[in-house]
Amino acid sequence: MPSPHPLYEPDVPKDHCRVRCCNEEGQEWPGQKVTFQYAHSTLNEKGVVKRKPVFSHYRDHTYSLLEPIFRDLGGGSDYERLSDRSQKLLCEMLDRCDLEAVNYHECEAYVDGLLDLCSEITRECTGMSFAEWGLVGEARQELGKAWMHFVRLIWMRDIEWENLIRYISDPNAEWSVSAEYFLVDPTKTLRHAVSQKLMVPLQVWAFLLKACYAASHARQGQGRSYI
Repeated sequence: MPSPHPLYEPDVPKDHCRVRCCNEEGQEWPGQKVTFQYAHSTLNEKGVVKRKPVFSHYRDHTYSLLEPIFRDLGGGSDYERLSDRSQKLLCEMLDRCDLEAVNYHECEAYVDGLLDLCSEITRECTGMSFAEWGLVGEARQELGKAWMHFVRLIWMRDIEWENLIRYISDPNAEWSVSAEYFLVDPTKTLRHAVSQKLMVPLQVWAFLLKACYAASHARQGQGRSYI
């Protein structure tokens, strides 16, 4: 049985999406009675517009999801030690998965890049990289699998995700009240979507670091017992 796969519209590039096609009066056809009689015309594009980034939309929210990863690791570890540059790089890297339509079956290079970035983020927040923590070999592979899960979720482009993308990409979003992708509370919907898509890799990242921390303390305890 074939595995599920995303369905792309043949006339819509993978880095675009289809939104309401209307003129400057908000009409989808001449004479249409509309609630809001003004809009940014999308006629020239036939309603096909560039996809907007999700993870960078509320960067502070995306960044805040790192907090549990670096909690209780000692040594002054804190997610707030992460530089603005790395915060920006993280959001941009995550957004690439959707904006570039990263293929789940060909995502090794993308996932490797994510793992390298995670190591750098860990170094900034704790003072030690993955290698220094001992998060290598099978442990790093497990985190890679978690990020592949993330890639698959984005790659699938399910209805809820596409509706979110279409809403934030529509220049007339707040006036497109009759569109099937209209969102009553876009902020809540977007933050929920970001949290859900990142849940697995962030949980695995946190678990592995805490396991490395516990192992380090155990080794230190053994060392003291021989003194």
